[in-house]
Amino acid sequence: MSNYWDKMTTQRVSRRRVLQTTGVAGAAAGAVWLVGCSSSSSDKKTPAAGGSTPGTSAPTKAAGTPKAGGTYSESQTADFDTFDPYIGIAASVAYFPRLYNVLANFSAEDGNFRFDDLSTGFEQPDAKTYVFKIRPGVKVSPNQLGVPERALDASDVIESYKRIVSLPQSNAFAFIGKELDTQVASADNATYTMNMKRPYAFFRNRIGSAINTIVPKEALTDANIGQLKQKAAGAGAFMLKSYTEGQGATLVKNPNYYRKDDKNNNATIPYIDQFDVKIITDQAAQRVAFQSGQIDSYGAPNVDEAKQLQQGQNYTVVKRPTNTFIALTLNPTKDPWKDDRIRLAALYAIDRKQYIDRVYNGEAKANGLVHWSMGDLAFSDAELAKLQPYDPQKSKQLIKAATGNDTVKVKVMWPADSDIEQHKLHLPIWLEQMKAAGFEVEADAQPFPTWLDNYTNLKYDASLSLNQVYEYAEFNLDFQHSEGPARNNIYAIGVGKLYPQIDADIDKVKSTTDHEAFVKAVKDLQKEIYAKGPTFVPFVTPYTFLLYNQRVKNVPQSLGSSGLFVNTWYLDG
Repeated sequence: MSNYWDKMTTQRVSRRRVLQTTGVAGAAAGAVWLVGCSSSSSDKKTPAAGGSTPGTSAPTKAAGTPKAGGTYSESQTADFDTFDPYIGIAASVAYFPRLYNVLANFSAEDGNFRFDDLSTGFEQPDAKTYVFKIRPGVKVSPNQLGVPERALDASDVIESYKRIVSLPQSNAFAFIGKELDTQVASADNATYTMNMKRPYAFFRNRIGSAINTIVPKEALTDANIGQLKQKAAGAGAFMLKSYTEGQGATLVKNPNYYRKDDKNNNATIPYIDQFDVKIITDQAAQRVAFQSGQIDSYGAPNVDEAKQLQQGQNYTVVKRPTNTFIALTLNPTKDPWKDDRIRLAALYAIDRKQYIDRVYNGEAKANGLVHWSMGDLAFSDAELAKLQPYDPQKSKQLIKAATGNDTVKVKVMWPADSDIEQHKLHLPIWLEQMKAAGFEVEADAQPFPTWLDNYTNLKYDASLSLNQVYEYAEFNLDFQHSEGPARNNIYAIGVGKLYPQIDADIDKVKSTTDHEAFVKAVKDLQKEIYAKGPTFVPFVTPYTFLLYNQRVKNVPQSLGSSGLFVNTWYLDG
């Protein structure tokens, strides 16, 4: 197996996949996004919090002389939600870094990579203060909102972040709404200063996130906010040309984009003229579209399909860990999940090896509360075996002790007939495991939009929740907070609702900026949650197998979601 992939993996490509397959990050880039996202290898080191990452590494390897022009096409299984970057989920999130800007982005995967975007750099005079110098000439693209084609400045940062603060439902609220204390623009709008309420360990992770990009203030007027559903105005590398609900979107290069390729005689970038995104909800149809050349990339659901597609072809095949996973989400305000013993019984019912073998053909690893691709913040397999053992007999004993009965009835919702992240394959395995552990599951299968609405608004007792994706461990921890993963009382209610000390300890971890102390604190916190019975239980995180048409060159390497800001890739042929 290793020889095959050593041969075929000619590039390591950072890649986001929407709800299972191609094209995006999110959550990412660390947010509560229903999207897939490539992540770091299991041996990465979490960058120390505070300060700046030393140096800026080369984002790509040379792959010939770049050529300008051409149209790149990819597909998404989920439709775009909105082009408003503060409330968007689904496919939209992956394209916010294409359309908008951030102050600076630090790669979660490569600790040496930093992308200075709207700022040319920043200083940190104390543990809570960050001073950014605004880059001149970051000019808004032509757009359909009537926003002037002018250079962004500090006032745009102020207004963008003010809007996040005013939107408790914003995916960036946990950062801007909870951690930001004050923000100030200099008189000439050339400097932006943000003061945090406390030292914040995840600052570098969050400042460059796609969910808190900078929007020109004119786009945030009452007249324009409603139009962000289908339109956009930003200063990113691309601009939104068109969007048709259920069909897809077309992005074209921003003629005003400020950045040049310093490795190619300062050539204008992006190189490609057009970026087509097709909504193709069926996996088989995506595969056919890729094989026929209608789209340029495809995410194979497993290693066997990747091998099969590669035979007789010359695709670039990329194997890498993702940070997507299916999880069990429990509502601790509802019976029987209020009882620690019942939550622990559900934890011990899960045999992760069955998912690894039966769903992913061995190409996945078991997750703890922090998924394994988060590196040194995650527990080893041996440690997980002690913290979350597969023990259905123990589950039955806990159920008996809690209820006096041999079994317990639970109502669980999930999206019906969903192929997203192999949900159809997970579901029967999970039902078998729950039954063997003493749970009588009342199935509540719902159409995907209904499930998503109920999940968002906490209208459930329990949910088999597909394709959770978070590039940073902060979101794993916040899933256990009483306010939920976005810290705005949507999606989930953590065990902190029952034990306020867990809420306090989650916040305490976030202010621990010494690296060694931070790693220890994150692991200690997980142990504390395990002892009480977690309310959010990830299953496994798989490897992904990305196939690219050979004409796609110079794709960003090993940068996680940061690769979405790098636009020196091109088409050859």
